[in-house]
Amino acid sequence: MSSLFPMLYTPNPLDDYKRRWEIATLFGCLKSRGFDMERTHLRDLERLSKLLALLSLAFCWCYRVGEWRAEQKPIRRLKHKRPAYSVFRYGLDYLNELLLKSSERAMNQ
Repeated sequence: MSSLFPMLYTPNPLDDYKRRWEIATLFGCLKSRGFDMERTHLRDLERLSKLLALLSLAFCWCYRVGEWRAEQKPIRRLKHKRPAYSVFRYGLDYLNELLLKSSERAMNQ
C-alpha cells in the first residue's frame, strides 16, 4: 500500500507536518506578514531566486533581533497566553523603528 500512495504513508507524519508548517510560516513572513514579497510581481526566475535569497537573510536577521529583543523586553502575552506577535515580527518592527529614527535624525541635521 505504501508504494501506491507514497504521500499518504510516512514513518514520522508529525515530523513531516512540522517541517511543512515551518516552511509555510517562513513564506507567510516573506509575504503578507512581513516583507510583502508578492507585491514585486517578479516573474523572472533568476531575479526571484535572488530576491528569495536576500529576503531569507533578512528574515534570519529579523528573527535573531527578535530573539535578542525578547530577552531584553519579553513579548507581551494575550489573555489566552499566546504571544501578541511572533519573534520575527518583534525583530522586524524593532529594526524598522531603529532605521526610521536614524533616518529622521539624519534628515534633521
